[in-house]
Amino acid sequence: MAFDSLRAIFLGEVDVPAEHRDAVGAARRKAFHALAPMAAIHSLLNAVVLTVVFWNEPTMPLVFVWTYTSAVLVFIRMREGKRSETLSDATGEDGRIVRYTLFSGALWGAIIVALMMSSGPEHTLLLGVLTAAILCVGALLNSSFPIASLGYSVLVGGGACLGLALTGHAWSTEAMLLLAGCIMALQRFAANSDANFVRRHLNAAALNDAKETMSVLLNDFEAHSADWLWRTDGHGRIGPASQRFIDASGLPAEVLEGGSLLALFAPESAQQLDFLLKQRKSFRDEVLRVQISGHEGWWSLSGQPTADGGWRGVCSDITRSRDAEARIAYVTEYDGLTDLANRAMLVRQLEVAQEAAELRGEGFALFVIDLDNFKALNDTQGHPAGDAFLKVVAQRLRDCVGPTAFLARLGGDEFAVMQRDMLAEEAGELADVIVDALLAPVHINGKDILAGGSVGVALAPENGTDPAVLMKNAELALYRAKAQGRGCARFFEQGMEEVARVRADLERDLRNALAADAMDVYFQPLVNTRTRKVAGYETLLRWNRPGHGLVSPAVFISCAEETGIIVPLGEWVIRKAIEEASQWRDDVTVAINLSPAQMKNPSIIATVVGALAASQLDPSRLEIEITESVLMDETEQNIRTLHALRELGVKIALDDFGTGYSSLSYLRAFPFDKIKVDQRFVRDIDTSTENQAIVRAIISLARDLKMRITAEGVENEQQAAILAGLGCTEVQGFLYSRPMPASELEKKEPSTRKTADLLHLRRRA
Repeated sequence: MAFDSLRAIFLGEVDVPAEHRDAVGAARRKAFHALAPMAAIHSLLNAVVLTVVFWNEPTMPLVFVWTYTSAVLVFIRMREGKRSETLSDATGEDGRIVRYTLFSGALWGAIIVALMMSSGPEHTLLLGVLTAAILCVGALLNSSFPIASLGYSVLVGGGACLGLALTGHAWSTEAMLLLAGCIMALQRFAANSDANFVRRHLNAAALNDAKETMSVLLNDFEAHSADWLWRTDGHGRIGPASQRFIDASGLPAEVLEGGSLLALFAPESAQQLDFLLKQRKSFRDEVLRVQISGHEGWWSLSGQPTADGGWRGVCSDITRSRDAEARIAYVTEYDGLTDLANRAMLVRQLEVAQEAAELRGEGFALFVIDLDNFKALNDTQGHPAGDAFLKVVAQRLRDCVGPTAFLARLGGDEFAVMQRDMLAEEAGELADVIVDALLAPVHINGKDILAGGSVGVALAPENGTDPAVLMKNAELALYRAKAQGRGCARFFEQGMEEVARVRADLERDLRNALAADAMDVYFQPLVNTRTRKVAGYETLLRWNRPGHGLVSPAVFISCAEETGIIVPLGEWVIRKAIEEASQWRDDVTVAINLSPAQMKNPSIIATVVGALAASQLDPSRLEIEITESVLMDETEQNIRTLHALRELGVKIALDDFGTGYSSLSYLRAFPFDKIKVDQRFVRDIDTSTENQAIVRAIISLARDLKMRITAEGVENEQQAAILAGLGCTEVQGFLYSRPMPASELEKKEPSTRKTADLLHLRRRA
């Protein structure tokens, strides 16, 4: 180890990879030969000075021969260096360099010994300067080869020490010690200089390799990617264009290169891009309309300014994706089978009509239509016949209601019509027309199909103007029509309030239960698919209603949302769940669902902040789950609320993903932390390739958007294994545990496997 340390100190050896050894050796030789002229001048100057000084001394012939031999040797080395550039024997050249250097050191050592022995005291200063100069210049000129530098210094210094010893001066020992220290210092300099030289060469080689790799990657990127690189000069002229850029523009290379970048875009997009370029700030994913020689499309452009006043960046053709988005938007707003508006569109139209009714007193009528015996048609004739029947019904309804009415398919065999400026008598006449039209036979597959339909009617403002209330009242009227024999129309009447009375009783008991703290918060675990450890719990509300037993959450939550109880009830759940979560392990999260009504409540942020402060729970352990219905209603306000929660450190999850109308568009509206796959896609994932494909697509989408994903409704190990294989982050369901009260939770799970086993045992028990 000590020997290795000395080698590192005095020879400065650097570990050179095998692939760089030849290049480093060539660089050393080149550096050595580059200094040869300086060495020649120095040797010649020494020879001339010594010749003049010792011209009359007895040792003059010997000094003359040795000094000029050393100078000639250097000139020979210069000539050998030029000749070696054409030689392939690198090892032999290195050996010659070392031998030349050692021979030169031996000559100068001998000269110094001779001069010290034959000179007088008047030459002491000159010989000291000569020795120091030879040592320093030798260390500098031979630093590319530390072994040669070491040998040269030892030979020259050894000669000087020998001369000092033979002269027998009283200070010879001290002088020799100084020479030894000088030699070690100079050799350390030479070794360090060579090590730095080698490192610089290796760094330069690594940088060059990186540049070559980057060039290869860029070439591969442009060869295989749908994107391409672009560059402009300070005048906005396009620089050298790749083949991908040329193909995308449809212009010849000689026309594209040197042309104006702005000229590729439609006027409004060119103006938008010009504004961005003048800002001299980086921009990303700007969507611009392309207009080139009659061809139109859409490009997504990203760019950053360059030091020369130009720009460079990446561009991609998104025309197809824009078309796909348009198709998706159509699918989310219209029924693909009948080409009618869907429920979401109907709700928006009802909201517009509601605003007109409240501001200007304009009335309108809502008709809900349900086909009679349609299920039997599907069962006997098959779904293709059922689809054909629905298309005919849709066309008949169009003919009945005319162009001024808004017609929608709510789903299945249920339709709706909204007609503005309509009185009760007119609504009755239109309802009868619809019933008569549906009674007419439909010819399908060579048969006349008789189905018929029932109609429920609610009038605004008599029966309310709120879309939800009107829909409820129209459906209550529809249920009455069906109960009275089908194939007829009924208006909403106050006599139908029995359902409302039942709901009022439910509301009263719900309020009492909330006031008496008589409801229960349950928790269902979320299990990490990789570790099989409980990563968190979803909060669920349970109510054991006196005299009725357990009430379905779908029933009392719906009542709470319609009556406004959801706001205080939701605040109670938030406080309870967060308080309980503060007793769990620090890495376990708690998820709480927020309804649209809660999101509208301006105090929701204060409620969350207060609950977190009271329990000292880290906000990052709280997940707020919302459905897309939250974003369908008062979107801007709800988006602001979600961002405020995010700023607290709270995570936001989109629940029941894939079951609504505009799931993809809402992913663009807000950067969710998590997506929850609805259980209807998970339920048959072990037997349905379609469900697997849907879940795979959702997981891939979540991964690309840097979102975690949870799958609900996992009931067996096969489903869990499939989801884990697809890359699902978390799962929950009866496989692990049914929802359970806080008292049954393991506060501190001892281990991942034990947690999973406990959950299994609890579920089976």
